[in-house]
Amino acid sequence: SSCERGKMSFFASCAEACGLSFVFNYFWHILVAVVVVYFGRGYVGGPVVPSRPARPIGVSPASKGTGRVIPTTNPATGEQLGDPKTPMHALTVAEVEACVAAARVAQAEWAQTSFAERAAVLRDLRAAILEHEEEICQASMRDTGKTRFEAGFGEILTSCEKLRWLESNSEKILSPDYRSVPLLLGIKSARLEYLPLGVIGVIIPWNYPFHSILSAAAAAIMPGNAALVKVSEWSTYSKTLYERIIREVLAKRGHNPDLIQVLPGFGETGEALVRSKGVDKVLFIGSPATGKRVMHAAADNLTPVILELGGKDPLVIFDDVNLEWAVAIAMRGCFINLGQNCISSERVFVHRSIYDKFSAMLADKVKSTLQAQPTKGHCDFGGMTMPGQVDIVENLVNDAVKCGAKVLAGGRRHPKYPGNNFFEPTILANIPPQARILSEEAFGPVATLIPFTTEDELVKLVNGTLYGLGSSILCADTKKAERIGKRFDTGMITVNDYGVSYLLQALPFGGCKHSGFGRFNGPEGLRGFAREVSIASDRFGFRTPVPRLIQYPVDPVAPSIISSAIRLIYVEGLSNKAAAAVQFGKLFLQNPKQLLISA
Repeated sequence: SSCERGKMSFFASCAEACGLSFVFNYFWHILVAVVVVYFGRGYVGGPVVPSRPARPIGVSPASKGTGRVIPTTNPATGEQLGDPKTPMHALTVAEVEACVAAARVAQAEWAQTSFAERAAVLRDLRAAILEHEEEICQASMRDTGKTRFEAGFGEILTSCEKLRWLESNSEKILSPDYRSVPLLLGIKSARLEYLPLGVIGVIIPWNYPFHSILSAAAAAIMPGNAALVKVSEWSTYSKTLYERIIREVLAKRGHNPDLIQVLPGFGETGEALVRSKGVDKVLFIGSPATGKRVMHAAADNLTPVILELGGKDPLVIFDDVNLEWAVAIAMRGCFINLGQNCISSERVFVHRSIYDKFSAMLADKVKSTLQAQPTKGHCDFGGMTMPGQVDIVENLVNDAVKCGAKVLAGGRRHPKYPGNNFFEPTILANIPPQARILSEEAFGPVATLIPFTTEDELVKLVNGTLYGLGSSILCADTKKAERIGKRFDTGMITVNDYGVSYLLQALPFGGCKHSGFGRFNGPEGLRGFAREVSIASDRFGFRTPVPRLIQYPVDPVAPSIISSAIRLIYVEGLSNKAAAAVQFGKLFLQNPKQLLISA
């Protein structure tokens, strides 16, 4: 306003009169710099750590497989990846055990390192990611068919932020947690410590091959563990590059590079990892069906598991939001990585009053995008990774159409790429409740648009699946969105955005129902990779006295004295406490030897 401009001119004139015009002119630059430095403290720098002599990078035990050959093909082009003369072999059961043995050796040494040394490794990994960004992205693109845009977000940004958060917060989160003690035990101290578990077995899917390795391994090693990450047979080509980057960082810092290993193989390789007696905990990311098999295999050794399974996430759009903004978020929620996301917004609930308009706008936006082979040039969407998943998506869409759903966009395999894994970004409307796609996970580029009118109707629809991973709500009234979101059977709620909860590494990630249990990310996820040990010790450094009252053989009067002491401590009301004190004093005076301290 003119008033505000006048104030600024007045301050500028005063600054010039005082010879401070330079400071005033650059005030905003200085302010921004201060803010960046203050809030960016966790993004730069780090403590000085002990120097260790570098080690040879060596050959990973996980690269010595002799099992079945694993085909490595670019799903978007069909071209073979790697040298056919030196194919990738799956690890046998015995070879998995060799990996576990090597990891246990590395872990025993790693467990003795300080948090500063561990953070330094993560800091070097972050630098290596930035140095090898293009290689990492290109390998992911060839392995999965994703675009460079999606690789940058899903592989690089998420990994760097994961490492930054762990670097900055792990020591605080994993430090001893001192707890209160009751008056009766005032001479004791109580604390909870987070110690290494040992070897963490991880089984990951194919949708983000680099980030899934890095994210799980980084969180596993910070409490002092080793990590064995079994990658999907559908994204094995990139394993060699990714493991080499990690081993180089560890070896350069003087640590055993076998601390983190990337295991190639099929289902039997993963089963061998889960069943190994040398694995102390398992993290599985994948489908509910496979998750059940993992639980069954882990049960033989009572190995604890974290399961992050499928999702059928809702995106809710109320009638008080800007529709262009809502369309932009829906495009990202439904179609980023071509819908191959556990938190993909497969169900879009739109208020009935804006349903038709929103549907048309979203369809127009989808039709304006380009789907092509990402390694051949710029495009908005690439191909899907698994041929079998394309079949699942196609069958679900065809079933919905057969039931009476209307296709507003897409709805078929891309006609330009009939031999490859291209299914067009699809929008379905007017979907009958019996259509399987409303309840079964598609894990592909399909947005199902579902109208709602009342809050109760919405909650019933949202909770009408077996899944309960995440949810997103777009609403001008934030309190209303949060209130309704808390009625959803999900583990996560995002208000007025999509997907940001995963970048907020301080928040745990996970769901309920058939979407699994346990958490990764956040303090809860980090502590989930630690062995929680409760420690009760002497507060003042001298031996705890033992009164004759609680010694064996038990004196006949001991139960009465103990009972009166319990009442004195725990009874409510001043008069009751006074009566208990009198009774305790009377018994004590009659039996003074009972409170004597033993030698």
